[in-house]
Amino acid sequence: MSSKEKSQYNGIFGSANGGEKRGFFATLFSIILLAITLSLSLALIIAYLTPHVPPSLFGQFTIVGLFTPILYLMVVVCTLLWLVMRRWIMALIFGILLIPGVFYIGDFYNTAVMTEKELPEEDKTEFTIMTHNVRGFYNDEGRRVVSDYVEYLANDNLPDILCLQEFPREARGISSIDTLLESRYSTVYMAEAVEGGEYVVRTYSRYPIINSGNVAGQGRGTSQWCDIVFNHDTIRIFNNHLYTMSISADDSEDIARGKILQDGDRMRSIVNRIADNSSIRASHVDTLRYIMDNTPYRQIVVGDFNDTPMSYVYGLLSENLYDTFVESGTGYGYTFRPMRGMLRIDYILRSEGLESQRYTADESATMSDHLPVTSRLKLIKE
Repeated sequence: MSSKEKSQYNGIFGSANGGEKRGFFATLFSIILLAITLSLSLALIIAYLTPHVPPSLFGQFTIVGLFTPILYLMVVVCTLLWLVMRRWIMALIFGILLIPGVFYIGDFYNTAVMTEKELPEEDKTEFTIMTHNVRGFYNDEGRRVVSDYVEYLANDNLPDILCLQEFPREARGISSIDTLLESRYSTVYMAEAVEGGEYVVRTYSRYPIINSGNVAGQGRGTSQWCDIVFNHDTIRIFNNHLYTMSISADDSEDIARGKILQDGDRMRSIVNRIADNSSIRASHVDTLRYIMDNTPYRQIVVGDFNDTPMSYVYGLLSENLYDTFVESGTGYGYTFRPMRGMLRIDYILRSEGLESQRYTADESATMSDHLPVTSRLKLIKE
């Protein structure tokens, strides 16, 4: 090996003091670290591309997008190791790869501290909106807990606009929700869209609903739009339950624990299901996006998207809209309790003409596998 080749070799695998010889184990560690970093970096690049690539082309990208925060942190750790080892070129290369991820950090983690502003009594331009996939009001033990949910709402958690998904309109005791709302509001307005079977997407409002319609997807995926009059302005609300990821509770736990890697056939089945279902959601959202683009009013898009912020579906739906978690949330954002609370798949997005004042995802609510998500929005008069 020439002196030039040795110098290049040591630039990557050489010792910090520039010596030509290194121990076998140190060299082996560097080679293994390089292989790991390259693999993670490739996965991170795919995650970056996921919001921009239709699932019909590469549906498998969707599952990589699920793990974007973990991938990003692991590449950060690897880059720090290269820095500690004083491999400046390697650290620079992988450090550059981390730069695009900075623009996505706010989609997952928010350090902002929001303070609520008190408005004069005569200037009530704020309202609250909640979205919640109630899973048929079944808790983790498979017991229907309609009464618990009513108690939860009655305990200072009742919003001005309530958007529910997987709502079982024929369940015993379900009328108690209507009774609660009627006791709190002078008039209750309601609209619903059939998801499939006994379930519906339902929107309750203390403000007049003057028009509504449905955007049906395949299977149990559906969307509903409602035109609500608030403070002499019309706001169109899209309440969505997009097609499922088809991941069972056991699948979620095994994915989170890494056990799924031990079963190749099962892992391929899950990947294929996620890929196929993401294509179904994308097709639904294409139709929904057309309606959104032709809506003359302020818009709020809420619901269970069954996709993370690093997905084509979220990217398309959030175009020209603002994510209230990014604006007003704090800490790590998740709304789906399985998979160790890694996923944020329930959203409240708002258009221009509205301003996010507060965002909460209530971790104390365990009536469903989804957390109830609430935003306080302010109407901005033009």
